[in-house]
Amino acid sequence: MAITRHRAQPLAIAVAAAIVLTAPAGAAQPERAAGRLGTATLTDLQRIVDQAAAKSGAVGVQVSVILGEHRADFVSGSANAELGTPMTVDAIVQIGSATKVLNAALIMSLVDEGVLSLDRPVKTYLPDLDLADDGAEQVITLRQLLSMTSGLDNGPYTDHGGGDDWLGRYVKSLGTMPQAFRPGTGWGYSNAGTSIAGYAAERVAGKSWDTLLRQRILERIGLTHAVTRPQDLPFQRVSVGHTSILDGKRPTVVRPWYLTQAQGPAGSTLAMSAQDLATFGQIFLHQGKAANGNQVLSPASTAVMMTPVTKTATRGFAEHWCIGLEREHWSGTPVFGHAGGNASGTSYLKIFPEREGVLAITVNTPSALAVFAEEIFDGFGPAVFRATRSKLAAPATAITVKNPDRYVGTYSMLGISYQVTREGSALSLVVAGTGSAPARYTLVPLDLDRFLVSSATAGSAAPPFDVGFFGDDGQGRAANLVAPVFPAKRVP
Repeated sequence: MAITRHRAQPLAIAVAAAIVLTAPAGAAQPERAAGRLGTATLTDLQRIVDQAAAKSGAVGVQVSVILGEHRADFVSGSANAELGTPMTVDAIVQIGSATKVLNAALIMSLVDEGVLSLDRPVKTYLPDLDLADDGAEQVITLRQLLSMTSGLDNGPYTDHGGGDDWLGRYVKSLGTMPQAFRPGTGWGYSNAGTSIAGYAAERVAGKSWDTLLRQRILERIGLTHAVTRPQDLPFQRVSVGHTSILDGKRPTVVRPWYLTQAQGPAGSTLAMSAQDLATFGQIFLHQGKAANGNQVLSPASTAVMMTPVTKTATRGFAEHWCIGLEREHWSGTPVFGHAGGNASGTSYLKIFPEREGVLAITVNTPSALAVFAEEIFDGFGPAVFRATRSKLAAPATAITVKNPDRYVGTYSMLGISYQVTREGSALSLVVAGTGSAPARYTLVPLDLDRFLVSSATAGSAAPPFDVGFFGDDGQGRAANLVAPVFPAKRVP
């Protein structure tokens, strides 16, 4: 989900740090005297969390780690800087697009029962579905929607009021949304597509998406604190969103709480702790069985969710996309998961099947997630999971672009345009969004159809990202651009 910033009055921040070492529900009690996870002491890991929070400008953070039968939870900072409320293990934070994995699990639970099929056109379940591209509308499947291969534009972040029919009203508003590419012929992230998939589950089950998620996923796993509806927030310990505290700035609280309530399946509403997010991730270590013993998904459906559907056009977040899950490799071992960002919170979920491990992160400062997560991955990866995440970097030897004209041109998606220009063989990218000044970047070739956009070029401390191109417009030029995950279509 996109991230927006809102103004609020700055007040003091309370700082707290805590380590909690427990066993996952249903597991044997760990050796508490050891005080370690992997090769690191819990004190060392807490130090990594505190230093990452300071470096990133995060106001409040949670990190939850599961390794075999052992688990440890770390917190630092404040859940609400205005009230001076310390961050706690059980505070709930908006997790954004990591919700897409829970949404996919919800849908797979209906596939298990034969109520939904991944490969029948979604119009089978939504006969009144109306999309701008009539051909795509007739053939798009749930598999394509959940693996980001539907070709749908990312879609708008519009709100459509409260009530149990908010998701249906949002889907009905997508009649003019662009189609970036033909279904099944490329890859590009679409929040709108995920919402359509969640709406299909709602329609066939005859219950609201919020109710289905609670009954089929959250309650079965025992995640009683996680909520999607605003009326349930007063009954939980809630962490609110903040602006960054970098450079000595005092944090301001983000208002309003939601970016929009209309895209729950895509990640606009779900709030949970990192501990709960990690507990959910455990079902992928145990063939769909939760730590409390409940079988949430069949082993077959769990395996389907972890099977790659397509390669990604960029590599900053993943190498492959599965059903709801993304897949990459750390030191050769497969790692599954998803990132998320919303107005009041952000998250990461990482699952290490070969290490019997899960890593979950929540940050209540959206602008801090990239740097905070990078520090946590660098520290926890080798020490806890014996795995290091590879990073995007310019090649040691410069790569010559053989056909730079393939990329030159203008590409567009809802609200954003990308213009690629060349000077000799060098390529530049200008990004222009509604209401924001254009930003110019230099594209550094990484491999065929993929380029690095360095953080130095972007004027940010965030890690670098990449852009990718694919397709052919019939004249030897790329038909689509993906930056960093969202698809744009060449403008003729």
